[in-house]
Amino acid sequence: MKRTNLTEIHEQPWFPASLRDLVTDALQFILSRAGIYDSASFPLGRALEAAGSHRLIDLCAGAGGPWPRLYRKLNHEIPSGLEVILTDKYPNAPAFRRARELSRGAVAYWAEPVDAANIPASLSGFRTIFSSFHHFAPNEAAAILQDAVDRREGIGIFEAARRRPRTLLTALLMPLAAFLMAPFMRPFRFGRLFWTYVILVIPFVLLHDGVISCLRAYSPAELSALSSRLKANNYAWEVGELNGFAAVTYMLGYPRPRT
Repeated sequence: MKRTNLTEIHEQPWFPASLRDLVTDALQFILSRAGIYDSASFPLGRALEAAGSHRLIDLCAGAGGPWPRLYRKLNHEIPSGLEVILTDKYPNAPAFRRARELSRGAVAYWAEPVDAANIPASLSGFRTIFSSFHHFAPNEAAAILQDAVDRREGIGIFEAARRRPRTLLTALLMPLAAFLMAPFMRPFRFGRLFWTYVILVIPFVLLHDGVISCLRAYSPAELSALSSRLKANNYAWEVGELNGFAAVTYMLGYPRPRT
């Protein structure tokens, strides 16, 4: 199955920001409850230690990424402490504030829009992208990796979406998960119930975008091919799959210590 370059509804400029936030809130709640990215804590912690970094810049964080759940697990891997800063091209400020509150201030956020391909110089630290790297075409994806290399920053890519029949079947269950979980999401919003149960925008977008995400996802071989295109002097790269509640494709890159 070849990778496609189709576009998801929630990333369209015409899609209302209020609905985009509700969709990303629902997606993040489902992924968090399932602990999809729990398995990322060990390899990411190991990469942070190897890179000598204790500040993590989470790009394309949506409704807060896998934090603060992953922060609690990852913090055990980093004895000297960890700082996490959430960023997004379309910042979901309420979700970011909630992540900060749940983490008791350990997870901070950048209030201004941040394009993963054009990161402000003031945002230095090990970069991560969860569930969003498939949004970028190969040339854009390679540019994101090259920018991290040029700035001598580590980068970690983690994707639950995969071009596998099992993952595609799981994506088909996303509307059901939205129906079951909407009343339990916090903060409570009547709008969330309306767009879930009355006009089925949230379930439909989760279904559509979930399937498209799988079809756009990079395989481990394609991620390795991207890294081979980079001008990366003295960089360590690791590509593979993590096994947990669901398989996660990952890629880690970081500068080797200078000798």
